Amino acid sequence: MRLLFDPESEVTDEEGTMALGVVGQPPHQEEEGDAFDAARDTLIRLVAEYWHEQQESAPSGQLTDTIDEFILTHVLDYRHHGTVDGRLALWRQEHVRAVLLKWLPRHVTVLPDEAAEHDAPAAVAALVDFLAAAGVLDPRSDDPGRLRTLAKELRSAHEEAMQDPRFMGPAKFWMLTAARNGVDVRNKRALDRFLADARAGRVPYGEEQLAQVMENQFTGFFGRALDTGAGPGGRSLLQERALPLPVVVLGEEEELRRTAAGSGLLGQLDEVARWLGTEGRPVTKTGRLKVADALALARHLGTDRGRGEAAGPLIHLAGDTWENIRRADQLPMLRLLVDWARQARLIRVYRGRLVAVAGARAVREDPLALAVRALAAFPELRDPLLMGPVWDVPSDLYPRFDLLLTDVVAALYGMPAAMPWPVLWQSVRDSYLGDDGWFATPEARQASHRRSAAELYAVIDLLAEVGMVTFERGTPAALFHESLRDLNEPEHPEPADASVLSDGSDGSDGSDGSDGSDGSEDLAVRDDVELVRLTELGTYAVRALLTSLDRSAPAVGDLRDADASRLCAALLDEYDPASARAELAEWIAARGGWNSARPAFTEALRRTRLHSRRHALLRLLAEELPDGHGPEFLRTLRYEEELRPSALFMAQAQAQAAAAALSAQGSAGRDVADAAARADEDLDDHEIALTAAESLLLMRETGGEEALLEQVGHSSGDAAAFATMLDVALASGHPDQAGLERLSRIDVAALRRRAARLGRLRADAARRHKSGGARKRKKRR
Repeated sequence: MRLLFDPESEVTDEEGTMALGVVGQPPHQEEEGDAFDAARDTLIRLVAEYWHEQQESAPSGQLTDTIDEFILTHVLDYRHHGTVDGRLALWRQEHVRAVLLKWLPRHVTVLPDEAAEHDAPAAVAALVDFLAAAGVLDPRSDDPGRLRTLAKELRSAHEEAMQDPRFMGPAKFWMLTAARNGVDVRNKRALDRFLADARAGRVPYGEEQLAQVMENQFTGFFGRALDTGAGPGGRSLLQERALPLPVVVLGEEEELRRTAAGSGLLGQLDEVARWLGTEGRPVTKTGRLKVADALALARHLGTDRGRGEAAGPLIHLAGDTWENIRRADQLPMLRLLVDWARQARLIRVYRGRLVAVAGARAVREDPLALAVRALAAFPELRDPLLMGPVWDVPSDLYPRFDLLLTDVVAALYGMPAAMPWPVLWQSVRDSYLGDDGWFATPEARQASHRRSAAELYAVIDLLAEVGMVTFERGTPAALFHESLRDLNEPEHPEPADASVLSDGSDGSDGSDGSDGSDGSEDLAVRDDVELVRLTELGTYAVRALLTSLDRSAPAVGDLRDADASRLCAALLDEYDPASARAELAEWIAARGGWNSARPAFTEALRRTRLHSRRHALLRLLAEELPDGHGPEFLRTLRYEEELRPSALFMAQAQAQAAAAALSAQGSAGRDVADAAARADEDLDDHEIALTAAESLLLMRETGGEEALLEQVGHSSGDAAAFATMLDVALASGHPDQAGLERLSRIDVAALRRRAARLGRLRADAARRHKSGGARKRKKRR
């Protein structure tokens, strides 16, 4: 069972199918397509079953009779859609507060007469309890007992928040108002009459509350004050779900440090702080250096050289002139360096003087740390880069420049190949320029887009000078071909075209660099497309930036010191096979070799009591453990009583997969049969029974009792055979006694009736088909 999902992906492979198990996936779940939806439904069912069993064994009145599955749905939706990380099994106290006091009040309407039916604190507590009991609660979670206690403590606050107008939209407000006035809101006519009376002023309603609701609706209040401080560091835990980031391999730090030390721009940032020193220089009321000091620093740094031709349309960065300077802002290249150093917290204004930050000295002395600080500050430099309101026509990139730049470097992060500039620009244009052409001619819109592309290219080129990005011309990788074919070159210009705008023209005079081309050629087959990628230094710095924004950015070696449970959970949820193999090799080496590491893996599997999750972990280890340890590990688990059924079942599944692969390759029938029988050749009757029990337990867990009956009925067509298999499983002595107890409650008689009914339907269909064929033959005669 995967507990972290790509929020935008469709399920297309066996592993991704609901991501709950390796076999026995109910057909109706396979067709759903969305892995999260299927996993959520399964979790809700398992939590409800677990809670029902706990309620049966608990003293009377200690637990609620049922768990509200409707609320559980929204709780899991919060963790997947409403948090950046999207981890269903990671729960901390701030998550409990956020879901009870922010998410549910915003997304759920509970009518007054239904309040007793929707016990949200109990639902959250039940989910956490189940995850802990099943051994899948993320090791980074808070103590389950503390989470349960907190949920109970927040009951009153949750009930108040559910009625708080600050969390309401107009629909919820009027629905609750109507219900409080005795209106049956399920009756559309009655609700319409109430709304008409309210509009006519014939019924009372909270006018001040409605005013608050409408203010929230139109000012976007939901996204600001109500969410502040929900998470660590004052960050909101109600944020849009972020796409999972790929696992990267980081370069050696010493080599990266040498690369950073060779960057002229980083050296200038350090020199700004060094020149100011701890004594600093006085500043004006606007926080700028006085003219004499600004000119002295500009000469010291050599800002007259600036960016030269590389400045492109950002002509103010081409190089400072030192004549007729009356204020520091007339030295834009110096302003960029000073603002950059300030945003990177290398310098600050203190008691009317611009001084070097004493605590940043260690950062300045470490080129790699300085590079990380510089990149983190870079998205905040829209004013010195784009000149803010100084230009008469501000840049189209200006309004959301910080988000835009962060998205650009995140898009480049972890890319397996260099990204074609047209593809990168298209994503920026579509995401950030929006419908800016409603009142513009196509020519003006195209010129505006070309200028924005040129500005963005010039901005990214600054990162290239730092050593974090490279540009090159070449053939794009195959994964970008389809995207390139969809592009229209004049609408998605390459940076080569942008260079012609360095004179400040808008391209409307035809000097757009396209040489009259309409851009309709197939870019995917060209070998001179502009390609952009992050360097190793850029990958290192971007990763630091993303993690500072609470994004999970895994890198090989991160888990070297983690325990086995945390390692296995992360590998299953976040790592691709190659990265998992590399991480496993490092983890095992850090513990002195395989013999020392093996017991930890065994214990991690033993703690995972959810069959589908255990099977997914076992398959991961069997396939990705280095040096051939996977098959060996699988064999040794046959002697672990608690893990024996899983190991036997996995070995059988691998043999069946091998047989299917041989069959697909057109191998001889004997080879296929030998592969299919390989898993059974050493199994005694007891082991066969354990395997049957494991199969039924897994199928029931992932699809429920109905899906189990349906799938077994379809595959065997014989209810008696299933009843026999069930009897064998119940007598197997499988260690999951609670699971066997659930199997024992299956209504086999219902399956027999269903099988008989299906048999009659199939027979009737066969007769109709046969008679229809006879009539057609007779007619043809």
